[in-house]
Amino acid sequence: MKKFILGVIVALSSLSASAQAYIGGSFGFNRDFDKNETEFSILPEVGYNFNDSWAAGLEFGYTHEYNRGACLNLGRIAPYARWTFFSTSNNLVSLFLDGGIGLNFGTTKLAGVDDSTSDTAFIWNIAIKPGIAFHPTKRFTVLAHLGGLGYDGTNDQGKAWGYTNKFGLNFRTTSLNLGFYYNF
Repeated sequence: MKKFILGVIVALSSLSASAQAYIGGSFGFNRDFDKNETEFSILPEVGYNFNDSWAAGLEFGYTHEYNRGACLNLGRIAPYARWTFFSTSNNLVSLFLDGGIGLNFGTTKLAGVDDSTSDTAFIWNIAIKPGIAFHPTKRFTVLAHLGGLGYDGTNDQGKAWGYTNKFGLNFRTTSLNLGFYYNF
C-alpha cells in the first residue's frame, strides 16, 4: 500500500510540473416541493490539456432523481474532447466546444410497482456543447456549458421514466451547467 501511495504522489508531482492535467467537476441539486420532485448529481471530471487548443477528459459520477414515489439512480461515464477556439490575449476568458459521448446506466423503480422489482435503464447521448471558461488564476478555472447540439437515446426503462429518443439543438437556460477545475 505504501508503494502505491508513493507512486500516486510521484505521478501527481510529474503532472503538476507540466501544468497540463486538471481535476474538477460539477454538483447539482434541485427540489420542487409542490411536485414532490428531487434531482441530485455529483459529476467529477479529470482531463489533460495537450496544448492551448486541445484537451481530452472524462466525466463520471452519479445522478439520483425522485418523482412522486418513482426513483431513478444512474451512473455516468462521459469521455470528451475539448477544442478551445478563442482565448483573450491575457488568457482570462476562453471559448470552447466539447464533443463527446455520455453513457448513463442504472436502476429505476416506478411508482405503484412492487418494490422488489428494479429494472435497468440505459440512456446515452452524443453531443457538441459550447462553453466558456474563466481563468482567474493559473491553477483555478470556472466554466459553464449551455445546451448543445446532439442526439439522445434510451431503452424502454428510460422511456418509462420520461426520457425519449431525440435529436436537436438545445439552448434553454435550464440546461446551464457550471463547473470548477483545479489545474495541476
